[in-house]
Amino acid sequence: MKTLKFNKEYYMPILTGEKTQTIRKNKKRIRAGETVKAIFPGTPMQCKLNITKIGYKQFKYLNEDDAKREGYTTLEELKKDLLKIYPRLDNLTRIYWYQFICID
Repeated sequence: MKTLKFNKEYYMPILTGEKTQTIRKNKKRIRAGETVKAIFPGTPMQCKLNITKIGYKQFKYLNEDDAKREGYTTLEELKKDLLKIYPRLDNLTRIYWYQFICID
């Protein structure tokens, strides 16, 4: 089974359905309809996610809906955290989004 790594702070938001999307700088070899294992390095926590939708856009086109699906209250918070993880993002950078439902 393929895996997606998450920071441990996202475990509960994923389990409760508050976080239903993840954004990555690099494209993953995952398809819509596939089930993957979410792992949280440094912890024994894990869960299964059903990938429901996949897409991409430039960083500048992120919107409030993306922020909500990511579990943030504002778009600015989402962009700030993404820039901590990927410091070289600029407005033209292509990012990939994966929407999911926690099934486990």
